[in-house]
Amino acid sequence: MLGSQPAGPLGRPRPVTRVGARVALVAALAVAGCATRAELLQQDRQLRGLVQEQRRQLQQMQREVEQLRATVEEGHGGGTSGGSGDRIAELEQRIAQLEAAQGGGTPPSPPEPEATPAPPPPTPKPAPAPPPPAAAAAPAEDDAWHRDVAKEQAAAGAINVPERAEYLAILDGLARQECPRTVPALNSFAAKYKDSPLADNALYWVGRCDVLQHDQNQAISKFYEVVTRYPKGDKVPAALWAQGNLFIEMGNTPDARIVLGKLIREYPSSEEAARARQRLSELPN
Repeated sequence: MLGSQPAGPLGRPRPVTRVGARVALVAALAVAGCATRAELLQQDRQLRGLVQEQRRQLQQMQREVEQLRATVEEGHGGGTSGGSGDRIAELEQRIAQLEAAQGGGTPPSPPEPEATPAPPPPTPKPAPAPPPPAAAAAPAEDDAWHRDVAKEQAAAGAINVPERAEYLAILDGLARQECPRTVPALNSFAAKYKDSPLADNALYWVGRCDVLQHDQNQAISKFYEVVTRYPKGDKVPAALWAQGNLFIEMGNTPDARIVLGKLIREYPSSEEAARARQRLSELPN
């Protein structure tokens, strides 16, 4: 059993500090090995709470001492009355006790848990087989591209206009899928020969290059430009067909229905209209 400490200067016995008692208890349990880790942790939390409470009391008493001193100095010109002096001495004594208690009240750290052996390293899995070359998936798209360019070259070659040779030269670059180089040339051609029967063709192939470079929104805008600027051009059905398929790929079924429906209504005899009818029948309701 813990006893009282010696009396302080004011003749009052010093209380046994709860923090010191708990520190001793936690240390004794840890040394004896009779306390579980959970019990030590609980003691640690309680001990920290007591320390915080003592700190709060200490700060409150220090503020009270400062206030009393300020009151005495204002009322007595620096002198100290008997009652105020006793109260200040009593508070200072209590502050000294709390500070002394905190000096020995640092909660002990809980014992370190026993180290567990590291698990054995996992058995390495066999390396997966290398994937097939990426070029194996591209021939179908490449074939469609080269087939469409060849058809465009044949159609453009049959149009007897002065700018035909310049356009065919640009198509040579498209045949090699050199879109970064040919797109500026196509846009320049369409601006330079805006009244040419090949102008809508040039803008259409800009949109095809946008699709090839995975810029769907830009491609849709370019196909729309073909339809609105050259409504009687021979590339309008192809532009509407490409635009409708892009909307389907983007999950925009309502706009796809609108575009493909326009293609069927306004260009019913075109090759693209037949494909549009089939595609619309496959769309979910």
